[in-house]
Amino acid sequence: METLGEKIKLLRNKLTQEELAGLLRVDRSTLASWEVNRREPDIATLCRIATFFQVSVDWLVNHKLEKEAFPARAPQFHEAAGNYQSSIDSNWHKVITTAQAYGFDPSIVLQLLEVNAKIALVLKENNRK
Repeated sequence: METLGEKIKLLRNKLTQEELAGLLRVDRSTLASWEVNRREPDIATLCRIATFFQVSVDWLVNHKLEKEAFPARAPQFHEAAGNYQSSIDSNWHKVITTAQAYGFDPSIVLQLLEVNAKIALVLKENNRK
């Protein structure tokens, strides 16, 4: 059975630790400590990892539903994978791929997008005046 750290390293594949850390908004050393199973990400970060790589949190943490763990009773909720829509946008993958193709760290491209968004907000406010 693979550990969470092994799965993160496997999913990271062609991304460097620095690149994935930037995308997840954590330090590279934090990501490295996850990969060697010294530490574990919090639930919000686990969700970002799962969303980015389009895998389930259950798969990441090796969670299996044990039917014998609780007494039998009628289920109150029903969950199905079809109930969720992936929040991964193909355009974001294009941004990452393009950044890497030109030798840019995707986290730098994210910073540029944030700066451009702030500039656009200022221009929008100035146009209202």
